[in-house]
Amino acid sequence: MKKLSIFTVLVFSIFLLAACGAGTILEREDASHFLTGNFAGWGDAIGVEQYKMEAIALNDDRVSSLRSDLRGATALYVLEATFPAGEAGWSANYTIDGVEYAFDGNLTFKVVRTASDDEEIPLWWGQSPESGKFNNLTPDVVYVPPFMEENIDGAGAWNDNPVVMEAGTYYIIFAEIGTDRYVGAIKK
Repeated sequence: MKKLSIFTVLVFSIFLLAACGAGTILEREDASHFLTGNFAGWGDAIGVEQYKMEAIALNDDRVSSLRSDLRGATALYVLEATFPAGEAGWSANYTIDGVEYAFDGNLTFKVVRTASDDEEIPLWWGQSPESGKFNNLTPDVVYVPPFMEENIDGAGAWNDNPVVMEAGTYYIIFAEIGTDRYVGAIKK
């Protein structure tokens, strides 16, 4: 009887995982995604395999701490990137919760979408008016400027760069859930 119970639980678990699609790679077949920033030479990263984000499944260990926030994702990408300490020679200045910050340019990044059959030409750089709003999965780690045309209160605008708040190596995550887009970072 005990073997039958264990077998039943095992079979149910397998069906539950299959139904949730936990092991399914969540990839847009029509698009490729690249991560760029000062660390990658901005436009030089587009079409370069080293900066191409990897489509992953929801059960990938690299996103385990965000798994509940990513439920329902139809596209999920990750890339490990190192944002160096030091001086880029420019900064991204944002007012966050009334406090002014000057983030070194080395901490900035963008997600770039290309067509999967032409990875040399960007369709959009996100976040931007073309990409639409990026929701922030990790607001304690990443700052995403508000999705508005003008930088009214110093918080940034839709064409300004997201930033990781401190130098280090991160898994940068890009996801689509329904029609919404998300970005975040998990420090490695």
